Amino acid sequence: MNIGIDIRALGRKRYSGVGHYIYSSLKYILARDKENQYYLLSSGLKTRVHPSVKFKQDNVHYVHIPWPNKLLNLSLALCLGPDLTKKFPVNIDVFWLPNINFFKFNKQVPVILTIHDLSFLHNREFYSLKRRVWHKLVNVKHLIANSKKIISVSKSTKRDIMRFFTIEDEKIQVIHPGANVVKMNKELAKELTGPYNLPQKYFIYVGTLEPRKNINSIVRAFERYHKKYKDTHLVIAGSRGWIYKGVFKKIKQKHYIHYLDYIGSPVKDALYYLSQGLIWPSFYEGFGFPPLEATYHGIPVITSFKTSLPEIMGQQAIYVDPYNVSDIYHALKNLTEDDKLREDIKKSAKEFRIPNWQY
Repeated sequence: MNIGIDIRALGRKRYSGVGHYIYSSLKYILARDKENQYYLLSSGLKTRVHPSVKFKQDNVHYVHIPWPNKLLNLSLALCLGPDLTKKFPVNIDVFWLPNINFFKFNKQVPVILTIHDLSFLHNREFYSLKRRVWHKLVNVKHLIANSKKIISVSKSTKRDIMRFFTIEDEKIQVIHPGANVVKMNKELAKELTGPYNLPQKYFIYVGTLEPRKNINSIVRAFERYHKKYKDTHLVIAGSRGWIYKGVFKKIKQKHYIHYLDYIGSPVKDALYYLSQGLIWPSFYEGFGFPPLEATYHGIPVITSFKTSLPEIMGQQAIYVDPYNVSDIYHALKNLTEDDKLREDIKKSAKEFRIPNWQY
């Protein structure tokens, strides 16, 4: 078969969860399939894809559209843009759209669409005006209606799809992604994190700075926590997303909060490994990679009981109400004071089976 795959999301240097999902899926599939032909579609004037995305094997082909991405997206939104399935040198048997993106359908080519989350339909306040306009123009209803098959990354996301759109159950297949991890040990972890000059004890948050991640509640809970446990700090590692300036100002005012911006592997894995635990009380998640990554490294996870997180983490997490700052504080306090709880979590983490691809 000739399989087309949209890799436009991999044109960025810093991958979000969606970017990691696409890259890891390709890495996993291409390592196992040497027979089908894969045509990877990118766009943009300056770059095709980030240099790290180079799968050098005979059945992988790169196809590039030299259009500015904003112009391409606008033309597709207005139904004036090119049929992307006709940009390939061969006839495509199936096209995979691994995330919500601008696309014009060709009825002769079946499309598989991955839906990661529908948070933008749950709460508009999670997003800036620019992001809300983007979601409006991309026309998710049209994408879902015209796709042959839908991949949902969780049962929670599947329920949302069924809730917001008229779609038959059989059209949606739930496939949990795997977690990207790098094996770590104490010596390597200390070497990798050395340049950041971090304290010996810290909790960590990993992810984009945006409203639905509930970082404001993390900061407020940690303010209360740090008054009693002054030797333990908070590390925040993630890109600045949208509507983040208010909480970012608070972060910069606290000497015990260390903002590291975006951190990729293997340094990210080292930060997990040396931490006291991951704080991740998100309001909404279609899946949620950091809790799985943290669990792989055997550290405790404090997370929300909302949306997909209980489905993914099962019994391997301390659950809190994301709207209750006191709940988050007490979870931090219990992890700090209850040695047996920490040891039980670490022991359980070693037995927790998760799908993963290792670099």
